[in-house]
Amino acid sequence: MTEWPPNAPGSLNAWLLLVSTKEPAWRDPLVQWQDHPLTLGSPHQGFYYPDPMGFWAEIRKWAVELFRLRQPRWGATEALTLTALLPAGGQPERVARAVEALEPRLVLFLDEPSWAASRVLLDVEQVPHYITDPHRPKQAYEGFWGERPDGVVVGKSPQHPATHNLYRSDDILGYLRSAPIPRPAPKQD
Repeated sequence: MTEWPPNAPGSLNAWLLLVSTKEPAWRDPLVQWQDHPLTLGSPHQGFYYPDPMGFWAEIRKWAVELFRLRQPRWGATEALTLTALLPAGGQPERVARAVEALEPRLVLFLDEPSWAASRVLLDVEQVPHYITDPHRPKQAYEGFWGERPDGVVVGKSPQHPATHNLYRSDDILGYLRSAPIPRPAPKQD
């Protein structure tokens, strides 16, 4: 795929497409971020960047959990080999191009703005999933899962991975594990 945005690690044959509004721009003062092309057959090194926010560690954990729906023995290497992160930046055409080029079987929007900008492209009947704020018991965050007619699973996370200090790990793992298992891609003639 041409014109892949900066600060967006991923694979050319991504089964899992993670979509965020903004590119992850925080930096570790000792390790310089380097943009590299999308990979094929190996994890993109950007997924292993040691950012001070813990965002990439959370992304690795989420990818493994989502792949375990189909491949229970896979670890981070296998999961990240078939994952891409796309900062949509309020540009639904960017998401449309990525979905067309990469043909993912699971698309997870990490925040509300990225979903709101792209929902016309991937709108599905939503099955809501709520997680409660551990610090404010009367506050809940809504995510969802749904499935398109072609079998692609689409979800919107109740919380962004960068806010991992504001949700219980077990709650987000429960959300991730509740995703429908994506059907294989239809065979093309």
